[in-house]
Order: sequence, then structure tokens, then C-alpha cells
Amino acid sequence: MSRNEKIAAYIGFSVKSGKIAYGYESVLAYRKKIYLVLCDSDLSPNSLKKVERFVAEKRIKMRVITGLSEYFGGRQIKCAGFAEEHLAQAIDNELNNTVGGSN
Repeated sequence: MSRNEKIAAYIGFSVKSGKIAYGYESVLAYRKKIYLVLCDSDLSPNSLKKVERFVAEKRIKMRVITGLSEYFGGRQIKCAGFAEEHLAQAIDNELNNTVGGSN
């Protein structure tokens, strides 16, 4: 299983468990603890600044990646917050491996 497939599987688990917020406005308004925020590199600069302020204030890890929608079956998702700590950590670890290593 490739790293991208693992990331897609972890995101799928988050979706099935309902512990995910879609869209930057939903992330900002989410009432539960968020452990990781993923933003697409196509997110507007204004929206990105709002998310950056939010994650800095709440001390949440944030990653900006290209092609976030691909992990959601092509749905136009530009920002997602993950509220399950272990899945968020697993996604972040795989992203670190994807950026830093080979597939």
C-alpha cells in the first residue's frame, strides 16, 4: 500500500467516524478538539490566514498540501480538521514520509 493510499485510508476512517470538519469555516467553528488541519494549496490567501490564526491560537498542527480533494474522492475539499488524535497523528506521519522520502 502506497503512502497516498494510507493517507486516503486514514482520512476515510475519520470520515466514517464522523470526527472531521470540512471547509475552513467548519474547522473554525468545530466544537470538539481538533488535532490536525489540512489545507489545500489552492485555498484562498484570506481563508488561509484565518486558519493560520486559528491553529496558532489553539496550538493545532497544520499542513498545507497539494491535491487535498483527491483524498476525498474528488469532492472539492480545501480544508479539513481531524478530531481523532491517533488518526491525525497517522496522517501527519504519512505526510512527513511522503514529503521527506520516496513512495
